[in-house]
Amino acid sequence: MDASHVGVVGLGGMGKALAESLIAAEHPVAVWDRHTDRVATTAMIGAAPSVSQRQLAEQSQVIFIALPNPTAVREVLYDAESGVLAGLRPEALIVDMTTGNPELAQEVARRVAEIGNGARYVDAPVSGKAPNLTVMIGGKAGVLGSAESIVEDIAGALIYTGALGDGFATKLVHQHVKYATHLAVAEALVMAQQAGLDLPKVIEALERSSGVLGGLKGVLEYYSGNRRAVAKHAPVTTISKDMRLAAALADSVGVTSATLLAAVEFFGAAADSDYAKRPYPESTELLAQWRTTAKVG
Repeated sequence: MDASHVGVVGLGGMGKALAESLIAAEHPVAVWDRHTDRVATTAMIGAAPSVSQRQLAEQSQVIFIALPNPTAVREVLYDAESGVLAGLRPEALIVDMTTGNPELAQEVARRVAEIGNGARYVDAPVSGKAPNLTVMIGGKAGVLGSAESIVEDIAGALIYTGALGDGFATKLVHQHVKYATHLAVAEALVMAQQAGLDLPKVIEALERSSGVLGGLKGVLEYYSGNRRAVAKHAPVTTISKDMRLAAALADSVGVTSATLLAAVEFFGAAADSDYAKRPYPESTELLAQWRTTAKVG
């Protein structure tokens, strides 16, 4: 693979930083975006502007896709006249950094394979911004081929997740954790504010204790099989008691917290089970039983 031609489709916040980092790493870069002002701005720092996504594909051996959603990906790739697939070079590689889903990865990979010229597609969503991206690659080590060195130039970590589509799925798990945690912390601070607490002091307490990251640490210890660490955590009955007390405080100050109510319900049920005296991370086994309707794979 000729790794000297790199295309970037989409010049929003992520795509712009990606193009800038590739240029800084001295890769010749071609860019396209439906907003021509973005293309012009990036051209001023050395990128080659493309009049269409097809033209970009015709001059790029590695193509990064950085678009807002799967619908935009399909529009940019599939257009019969101006789409990326219409101009895809032999042995080219499409690296899709959009946040998509496994179905999108399977669909696009199939469409690329149908061209029959050896071109390939890989899902590779990201966290952060170039040049310090964490890239979640839908495949095993080696799937990027010689393009791996290009991705390394704009990333701090490359994580090979296993198979096509697994990169997108891993990113969606990441988003679940990130924004569900945001909601839980935000609801807790609304409760603190309504209770008349000194918010800077509450925030300091969270930052200096196990509050924000403790739950994440416990579940990761469980899934990584670190039994010694798991055994050090408080029992389910203690957590159930704490959740009931927190819910009573929320009720007393007129706050409804969906995340807190879910915790009260779950740990209350776990406390009534055989897991009552076990370290609370082990109750994850119950969660898997109660919240899973079908097993995939």
